[in-house]
Amino acid sequence: MFDLHPKEHRNELFGRDSELEYLLEQLLAGNWVVVGGQREIGKTSLVKVAIRELKEKHGFKGAYVNLRGVRSLNALLTSLIPEMNSSRVKLDLSFNVNFIMGSAGIQVKRDAKAVSSLNELLNSVHEDFVIALDEVQELSQASKQFLDILGNVFSSNSRVRFLFTGSYIGVTRILIDPPSTSPLHGRPPVILNLRPFNDNTSRVFLRKGMREIGVDFNGEEEVVRRLDGVVGWLTLFGNFYAVRKKGLEEALNFAESEGKKIMIGEFEHFLENKNNKIVYTTLMDVIKVATKWRDIKRGIEIGIGGIDDKQLSSALDSLVSNNFIEKVGRGEYRIIDPLLRKIDYSKILKSRL
Repeated sequence: MFDLHPKEHRNELFGRDSELEYLLEQLLAGNWVVVGGQREIGKTSLVKVAIRELKEKHGFKGAYVNLRGVRSLNALLTSLIPEMNSSRVKLDLSFNVNFIMGSAGIQVKRDAKAVSSLNELLNSVHEDFVIALDEVQELSQASKQFLDILGNVFSSNSRVRFLFTGSYIGVTRILIDPPSTSPLHGRPPVILNLRPFNDNTSRVFLRKGMREIGVDFNGEEEVVRRLDGVVGWLTLFGNFYAVRKKGLEEALNFAESEGKKIMIGEFEHFLENKNNKIVYTTLMDVIKVATKWRDIKRGIEIGIGGIDDKQLSSALDSLVSNNFIEKVGRGEYRIIDPLLRKIDYSKILKSRL
């Protein structure tokens, strides 16, 4: 349970039985699914376990593609083909236009276009096949063509099921709430939003993980107080304490330190295409101490000067969509992750100047 790699077997996946069953039920019914939730909440593990269950119990073939850094359809095609080759999914390419067939599988012809190649490839699938695209919001720059491909596949090949994870921005938001102009209008995917464990589930997770390794432990209350119910941070602590044999305080400090590095990297990735970076970094520092809209605005004005209501609302919406904060009431916000609350965001801005 304290292995830091994503889980791939049901018996390794703790506390998500109902979510797994619901996910499998929806995919078997022919629905596509978007799995959402904050970072380190277990989305990748749930998706990988679901793929394995579909393969072993329901005769599916499956592919998992991590789209982190994949911004174009060419890059998606390049990432997808090896996964399809290794899955040995049956393809009907009798009228092949864009591919070369070889002993190791298929290759894209040199001058083939990504859009036509993806359409041909996905529509050629000849058995039940689930494709998981992790961090699908990364494809937002190519969202129109990507959505056209998805609409084509949805209409033409019911044997292909898509499973997406990602922040609720860009292409993910259009998937969830497609406008009338979208090729997926009227057939949005099912949404499965993962939440942190409650305190009791977090304590049970820690106890079970410690017993698995044969370690006596009675520090659950302190760990849950500092790391909350984020399974990624609880796992990180368990690995440092039970596997690497650190003391309680040292393991907690290590978990917080390493976790903060991960979240700083995530926030820096979020800032990459933002012109008004200072607004977002100041907002995160302000929301650590102020939760109401009017107090947040006052904090921003003290920090960086004037900001109009529309710009502030847009920035808050973007932070919510990217799972850095959540809206907890009318005009109230809070930082979701306990480690996000420990980061000095002004330092992130200085490091990027």
